[in-house]
Amino acid sequence: MTWGQRAIWKSIRWLDEGAHYFNIRRTVPLPDELTTDQVVAGLEALLSRHEALRTRFHESDEGWVQTVAASGTLPVELVAAPAGTAQEAAEELGRTLVGRTFRHAEEWPFRCALVLEQDRPAFAVLVFSHLGVDFWGVRELLQDLDLLLRGQAAEPPDWQPLDLARFETEGPGAARGAASVEYWRRTLLTVPPTVFPPVGDEGRPGRFVRLGMDSPATAVAATALAERCQVSTGTVLLAATAAVLGAYTGHGTVPLQLIAVNRHDGRSRRLVAAMAENALFALQVGEGDFDQAVKRAFLAGMNAYRHAAYDPLAVDQVLEQAKERSDGQLNLGCFFNDKRMQDRWEDLPATDGSTGALRALAEKTEVSFVGSWERQDAVFFVHTTYAPGSCLLYLMADTDLIPEPDIDRLLRCFESLLVDSADGPLALADFRAAAPHIGEDPR
Repeated sequence: MTWGQRAIWKSIRWLDEGAHYFNIRRTVPLPDELTTDQVVAGLEALLSRHEALRTRFHESDEGWVQTVAASGTLPVELVAAPAGTAQEAAEELGRTLVGRTFRHAEEWPFRCALVLEQDRPAFAVLVFSHLGVDFWGVRELLQDLDLLLRGQAAEPPDWQPLDLARFETEGPGAARGAASVEYWRRTLLTVPPTVFPPVGDEGRPGRFVRLGMDSPATAVAATALAERCQVSTGTVLLAATAAVLGAYTGHGTVPLQLIAVNRHDGRSRRLVAAMAENALFALQVGEGDFDQAVKRAFLAGMNAYRHAAYDPLAVDQVLEQAKERSDGQLNLGCFFNDKRMQDRWEDLPATDGSTGALRALAEKTEVSFVGSWERQDAVFFVHTTYAPGSCLLYLMADTDLIPEPDIDRLLRCFESLLVDSADGPLALADFRAAAPHIGEDPR
């Protein structure tokens, strides 16, 4: 397997029957003029172009391996829907298909079905295993399928997952991986071994809870800070994550794992495969002001992403050594992931950008329950998705460490940090004094 495949395979094995959590679903509306045969032909052409879609994975005496089928027939389920209900039927079908854990040794990491309305294909429902593709790869597949359904086709990819696996075992690829492992070794010497106090790892229903915040004020403030500090809004949100986590736990330096796309050139950007790995990021948030933290986050983030392609089994050895140094205590279960495919919001509400105006705008902020799980391999996970006029920010946390009311408080703390920084640099000491703290009674 490639390094990216090994990284997600570790999580899939750990979740076992719950690994459908990692499945990726897309519902694709289809042009009116297409027949069922034409859509099936487009899907089969997609299968033939990308080896990742016809790969099986298993463990052997030689290690974790992938086996690519030279060819094959793609099963396509056909579901008829009454007139006017195709979209609803597609959404229901998608929930069914995405909720089944893939059997990677027996089946390909790709399921598809067509919803027919009045005998024509109205929607394609596609489900991918994260072991086969990552979110970037899904985007490439959808662009490819769109061209194929219109009778066109881009140049076929000239790099496949097996090519990447060979690259990682020799020459520049192997050297880059070794440098990344050494970066992890050095960085682990500079961060606290665990951000939260240790708790048991037994699951229970509803232990891990995700809340989401819809905040136009956060989007406006993050944009203003990005322009003032000359960085991306993603960097601003990353710095805010570290600052909020540091304030809550009392740590002056905060480690986070970032999700690195690991696509640095033309051939890797067109490659459909699981390439994402975790990048180790550390930021000092105990002193200075937030603008300074944002600028430090830019440099630290670049360094982390630069060292995010590695053999995860080699990093496991480094983590074990770090655990031994800290008397068996090590937990790097805090994450940040910017899942937006663009950095700027396109339809922000008009304000004068002042803290006062943004506080008024923050009255429109909504926090809602998203979901809960019995087990997760993270204890604090912030991610953001795109909406044109608002920051959609999510926090999933282990409620044995962060009670559910505190998840709400921490999301609002993100907003207040950015809003209070709108008029100028905010002293981190002032922010930490006002922020919620672990173990504090929220009343």
